[in-house]
Amino acid sequence: MQVSRGDIYYVYLDPVFGHEMGGYKTRPVVVISINDLNNKEGVITVIPGSTAGAKPTHFRNVVLVKPTKINGLQNDTIFDCRQLRGLDKGRLSSRSIGRLTSEELLRMEEAVKYSLGFFADPPRGR
Repeated sequence: MQVSRGDIYYVYLDPVFGHEMGGYKTRPVVVISINDLNNKEGVITVIPGSTAGAKPTHFRNVVLVKPTKINGLQNDTIFDCRQLRGLDKGRLSSRSIGRLTSEELLRMEEAVKYSLGFFADPPRGR
């Protein structure tokens, strides 16, 4: 299975524990791991999304993605970059529903860096 950075899939994330994102339904996830690893390993790294109450936010660790023909989303979706998760490729739906634009992927990367403390000074205005 060919998996690329920025692809969006629907995935069943359960079982989960505590505040992990799940909910006994399929959720959109964005592949954030690099293609070199995606094509060699059986595990990819994803960021889960939620459509429940998705609205613009000022938290630096989340990214709002609006639905487009390119990304294949049907609703506004908040991707929570604190909840990075390794998944076996077997959890992915048969094919990607779409992909992020380069601008959306850049916003996702910045939110991941912030969530992991990879900035000396956090970016402002996100």
